[in-house]
Amino acid sequence: MDPDKTNPDIDSSFTLDAAALARNKAERAWRVYRLQIPALRATGFAMLCVFALLQGWQRDHAFAQGPVRWLIAGNLLYVVATGLLLWWPARRRGDEALNIALFHVDLLPWLANLYVLEAGNLFWAFFLMARVIDQVGFGFRRAFYFGHVVTLAYAAYALWAAQFVPQRADALDRINITVTLYLVALYIALIGMVTERLRARTRRAVLAARELVDSLAQKAEALESQTTELRRARELAEQASLAKSQFLAVTSHEIRTPLNGILGTAELLMGTSLTRTQQRYVRTAQQSATSLLALIEDVLDLSRIEAGKLTLNPLSVDLRALAGEAIELIGVTARDKPVDVVSQLAADLPERVLADPLRLRQLLLNLLHNAVKFTDRGTVRLELTVMQRHDEGLRLRVAVIDTGVGIAQQQLGSIFDAFTQADASPTRRHGGSGLGLTIVRELAELMHGEVRVQSRLGEGSTFEVELPLRVLAAPPGASAGRDDDRDHDRLRVLVAEDDPVNQMVVEEMLKLLGCSVVVTGDGEAACAAALADDYDIVFMDCHMPVLDGYEATRRIRAAESRQGRRTPIVALTADAMANDRERCVAAGMDDFLTKPVSSLQLSITIERWTGRATNRVTVW
Repeated sequence: MDPDKTNPDIDSSFTLDAAALARNKAERAWRVYRLQIPALRATGFAMLCVFALLQGWQRDHAFAQGPVRWLIAGNLLYVVATGLLLWWPARRRGDEALNIALFHVDLLPWLANLYVLEAGNLFWAFFLMARVIDQVGFGFRRAFYFGHVVTLAYAAYALWAAQFVPQRADALDRINITVTLYLVALYIALIGMVTERLRARTRRAVLAARELVDSLAQKAEALESQTTELRRARELAEQASLAKSQFLAVTSHEIRTPLNGILGTAELLMGTSLTRTQQRYVRTAQQSATSLLALIEDVLDLSRIEAGKLTLNPLSVDLRALAGEAIELIGVTARDKPVDVVSQLAADLPERVLADPLRLRQLLLNLLHNAVKFTDRGTVRLELTVMQRHDEGLRLRVAVIDTGVGIAQQQLGSIFDAFTQADASPTRRHGGSGLGLTIVRELAELMHGEVRVQSRLGEGSTFEVELPLRVLAAPPGASAGRDDDRDHDRLRVLVAEDDPVNQMVVEEMLKLLGCSVVVTGDGEAACAAALADDYDIVFMDCHMPVLDGYEATRRIRAAESRQGRRTPIVALTADAMANDRERCVAAGMDDFLTKPVSSLQLSITIERWTGRATNRVTVW
């Protein structure tokens, strides 16, 4: 939309464009020299004719006095002749020069009119000042110049009149008129100086504005170019991010699947009769694979955090059970050290809160794992304390206190930075990527909490996280709705898994936990088995032939809704990206486990969703 057409206060002819200004200047010059000046000349001579007629009537009441007749005829002839000269078709240029020449020639017919008119009154001589006045618009120099021309012309006329018609006026009167004409011409020329200054100031303002507009146009072009480059860079970055996410998803899946076989078979092998040397070898293999898995988890989480794709999925969480699970899982990693991993839970801790169990468990495990790694002997203690209660919410304090090596004061400020360790020297005793605490900080901020650390070198460390949580009402008993006579029966578990190695590993782990296991190799078979029999829990892989785990779960849920029952279905997959868990929940799954999985994780998950105990076997 053109702003000049919508705002009546804006002159649509105003522009700062150089080409447009040149066109406007040419059009104005054409109007001035071809229309306005000829019109003013015709008007001036018409007025002289009227004055001559009036004076002729006043003197003898006759219309056709000889001099008046000839004067009128001469005026009309001069106006027509100059008009034709200015509008001559063959002439294309020189309007200004021709008009300046005519300005001088105009004085001759003016003096002829003066000769007739001053017979009645000498004041008609001042009519010559019209030539000076009409030059004011062109500036001081033109007005000043024509002031002298007019004065000299009248002086010459006065000398001629004194010679040939001395009776018309006294010489002193002629001198007074000449001096007065000159002074008035100077005054009018000075007015032209003011006009010229205003015009010069306007011209400078226009030039400055034009330069500013040119500069802004150049900057606009540069910004537009930068915008295009930034848009292209953003598109490339988005493509790179998508490629990175796809690469991480595929790589994670492909690495986790064999890792599940390595860790699972190592755990199963450690439960068999082995020599002490064989036990050491197997344990080393398991620890190495676990370290590799932890590094993969940290890199994936950091990638999700940097991409802004790490989201929360709030659910009802049992804080005591969650803390117990974390202690059990970390206890396995600390089994080779003289370190006690314990918990201290406040008595007023609510039974249920609204939180993301996966991310809250990850926060606890990262803090506990970090404490165990840097504690060679002593205690690692997890404390959960209610700091404040308000309405339906509370502020939970999570503290992990260890008796480890501690952190120097000058290093506390950077301890949460990515890839940073308190001891980064080549001779450091404790390895790791330095991402665990970075992820803790990011998770705390994502949960609208804050993290702090207190430590002294050689005396241990205390990591504290304060989180705002919403308190939920305690649900009915977890075992409600299940028959008590089944408590002593073996748990019936359905496993949907297509990879033969993972089939064997998960099946053997579940059997060690005292479960009766049925294994299917594709989603369609899993769907048929789940609907044909009554299972306590289903572990569902997501990527399987014939029918994937998502569609199989949807079909099971649709059939269960008609039958009025619901079997817990837990995703057991190598997918670990942010949207993988959301897809599982959207398909109807209740929980999410990523491979590799340990028998302890399977046991905790089964007990959580069935309310029944398993035969936990701690492998040393």
